[in-house]
Amino acid sequence: MKASTATALRANLVLFSVSIAIAIVPCISLASLLGLFDDDMPTLPYQGSIFLLAALIMLVLRWGARRAFDSAKQAHKVQLIEKHGLEAWIDDGCPFAWLVQMHVELHGHQCIN
Repeated sequence: MKASTATALRANLVLFSVSIAIAIVPCISLASLLGLFDDDMPTLPYQGSIFLLAALIMLVLRWGARRAFDSAKQAHKVQLIEKHGLEAWIDDGCPFAWLVQMHVELHGHQCIN
């Protein structure tokens, strides 16, 4: 497996895991507050709502990462290096550097600092 493919796959798995973890909190809290766990309801609606909310969170995070990357590129805070493979350099003073790094890694680039 190429390094860029492995980097993109790992970044997508991390993004999906974080989105699931974020989505679980409001879904389980709401179900608990409404007393839905006391009934013998099937778990499929809970799992479906968690998955749909996680997908929405993933889309929002990807959109935010793209905007952070575009603004960092305009401010010359990020540089894509094609010479030694797919690498990216992010300046230490870059605001929202974690979003820029996520965008870069989702596209198969490895971050060097």
